[in-house]
Amino acid sequence: VLIVGVGDVSVPGLGRKTPMQKARMRACDAVARTGVSGLMDPVQAGLACGSDTAHLSMFGYDPRRYYRGRGAFETMGAGLEMLPGDIAFKCNFATLDRSGGGKMVASRRADRQFEHEGPVLCSLLTGVEIPGFPEHTVTLKYATEHRCGLRVRGPGLSDNITGTDPLKDKLPLCSSQPLDNSQEALMTARLVNQLSSVITDALEHHPINIQRSKEGKGVANVVLLRGCGARARVPTFREQHGIPMFMIAPTCLIR
Repeated sequence: VLIVGVGDVSVPGLGRKTPMQKARMRACDAVARTGVSGLMDPVQAGLACGSDTAHLSMFGYDPRRYYRGRGAFETMGAGLEMLPGDIAFKCNFATLDRSGGGKMVASRRADRQFEHEGPVLCSLLTGVEIPGFPEHTVTLKYATEHRCGLRVRGPGLSDNITGTDPLKDKLPLCSSQPLDNSQEALMTARLVNQLSSVITDALEHHPINIQRSKEGKGVANVVLLRGCGARARVPTFREQHGIPMFMIAPTCLIR
């Protein structure tokens, strides 16, 4: 039994206890008393893991063999099919400050309550044309909160590139860079940078953002692209371990 993400901090309103300390969870308490609790290194000692590689390892899949970027897991979990040769990104609808001709990411999360606007904007951006890349298509799928998955399909793509997400607020929007000298990586980085600009132009004056601006809310005028990934051949849980699996997972990454 894996219960992920239950670590928390003390809350003044709960008498300086954490929510887990305050909650009455008799079944979980019984499991804790009769089981083994503690900290673990999911992959190897001293290796800091993200949710993607940590879950792969805990489910019995060596991430050094099966991991090809978080974007593929997030995008397929959101419901988009991926074929060999496709690339995909884990994305955030975010707020870009373009004052003075700059491109500063004011907030990496436009709004966590985005379940109504997100699908509309994903539909808007699906099929957007990338100047100079007529053979490539773009598809977006809303996930949860401010998140979505983005897939690029077309010839000669490489997942060995960086994204556009600076990973912190108040930093400039990044440019995608190739991580090797192959023509595929160089071309894909150019495509992603062009796509990022096209998306921002499409979102800037959309009625949703005009209304959000009037209401004093952060506009969703950029899509941050990170974790570029490709589909990898991964055996099913039954193929890997010989037993069926049951899982409740609200996040697209784990699905």
